[in-house]
Amino acid sequence: MPAKKAKKNDIYVFGHKNPDTDSICSAIAYAHLKNQTGTKSAKPYRLGDISQETEFVLNYFDVPIPPLLQDIRVKVGDLNLYEPETLTEDQPVKMAWDMLVKSDGSRIIPIVASSNAENSGNSGNSGNSGNPENSNKTSKQVKGIIAMGDVTEIFMEVSDEDIVKRHEILYRNLIKILNGVQMGGEYKYEKLGGSLYIGTNFPDDVVINDNDVVITGKIDNAWRLAYEYNFGCIILTNGIQPKGLEGAKCAIVCVEYSMFKAVSLVSQAISLGSLVNTGDITTFSVDNYVDDISEIMRTSKHRNFPVIDENGQIYGIISRRHLISFAGKKVILVDHNERSQSVDGLAQAEITEIIDHHRIADIQTDSPLYIRSEPVGCTATIINRIYQESGVVIPQNIAGLMLSAILSDTLMFSSPTCTLTDKLAAEQLAAIAQVDIKTYGSEMFQAGTSLDKYSNEQILSLDRKRFTFGKITVYISQINTLDFASIATRLDDIMQQMQLFYESNDCELVILLITDIIASGSEIIAIGTQKDLLKTAFGLPVDENHIFLPGVVSRKKQIVPILTQLSTAGAV
Repeated sequence: MPAKKAKKNDIYVFGHKNPDTDSICSAIAYAHLKNQTGTKSAKPYRLGDISQETEFVLNYFDVPIPPLLQDIRVKVGDLNLYEPETLTEDQPVKMAWDMLVKSDGSRIIPIVASSNAENSGNSGNSGNSGNPENSNKTSKQVKGIIAMGDVTEIFMEVSDEDIVKRHEILYRNLIKILNGVQMGGEYKYEKLGGSLYIGTNFPDDVVINDNDVVITGKIDNAWRLAYEYNFGCIILTNGIQPKGLEGAKCAIVCVEYSMFKAVSLVSQAISLGSLVNTGDITTFSVDNYVDDISEIMRTSKHRNFPVIDENGQIYGIISRRHLISFAGKKVILVDHNERSQSVDGLAQAEITEIIDHHRIADIQTDSPLYIRSEPVGCTATIINRIYQESGVVIPQNIAGLMLSAILSDTLMFSSPTCTLTDKLAAEQLAAIAQVDIKTYGSEMFQAGTSLDKYSNEQILSLDRKRFTFGKITVYISQINTLDFASIATRLDDIMQQMQLFYESNDCELVILLITDIIASGSEIIAIGTQKDLLKTAFGLPVDENHIFLPGVVSRKKQIVPILTQLSTAGAV
């Protein structure tokens, strides 16, 4: 069978889990840039829910929220599957044989439900049954599968009078397989429901019914069978013309084949629906991950399997060959480079680029890639520079997104992470976006720092990142607020929630930074067995879980580097 046409080779562009404004806006901006510079299939994604601040930004510049990406592992639907050429239950086994012998890959055929509207009638004209191309356009639920071995087995079966009782044979299919021409009369039934007689020797006690069919090679016997018995159909072989049978009420069919040949062809008219085993069929969904089904495929007696889409319809055929020939999805990481902060299944993906402004951590790749890492306050600042280097005009809405990312990450230039490069980029982008930095920035922070509608659990998860320092694992969350007094009344409840998170996760320390934008400082809260690290690093009192740190507003610049130094010095 021909292979399915290769899908568009999408490149997934995304930031870190629990995304902040920079993570979302940089993904959108960089995907746009890639599409303007020759990569036409870059698409932005997010790895979690967006914050109130990010929602405000996207709404302000009329940009849709990127779709959620939860796992980058390869799904069955991502593969270049075999095209599913299907047949219906009421089509003859001969059609399956013809399809299988010309197959160049998939040695199974999915059998789908019949279409009564297309297959109505009882003449020799088989309608859709005789046209496999028409049937292939009809996507239906899989009733079973048939393979080469099933067909060869039925072809070896000797046709006799009881073949009709063992298998379903449609009258129109039988006539078509025999290349028969109906010369007169009518067969009243869609299916052969009686017996199939060969020759003209019948037991004395035989009872002939109007649904019985007889194959004969002698015209004189045909007269007797037509007028003395109650046959439903008489098939004349050897090209005999039905002279004298004009008055017969039964169907008279003429075929050119010899009687021996005609009899041998009967089994080819058996309906596929009576052959398929509907109880022993393994199917996979387009949403199944390849590594989840590989063991099933390797240990199965079958080599090929139907793939079903989200509506339960046949989508394609997967074979064992696909298990060794598939490639991982191409991804571009922005605003992060640590596996713990990235999408699940990243090890199975092909990382093509990293654009980031954080420390270089534990990302390893099998092949070289493009890395752009600069000591600036925001990933969007780097992307803005790449736009300039590429000579690509920045649209107004994209400029607005990158400006928002810079203002967010630098706390409107008050963070120690902020550089002159960030300020210059923000001024340039504000001009393109046609906004005033101070006015717009105030509106953005006002919209994004209200925490009233968030639960304590949500506050901890809004911007939480996982870090490894030496032998310990630390989760660090950060929230910004313009109303520190309102959040201060919830500190006890927040610490209880931090304790629950600590107990249910494999880590040694959970930290929360509540950054007061007006006061330009942060309340740092710590829960865990390694809480003493904050005593060494920031002077946290022995019997306390929190302390206010004036001037500390950056997790990246003022918290993570100190903990990294302590781990290097052997303090953790």
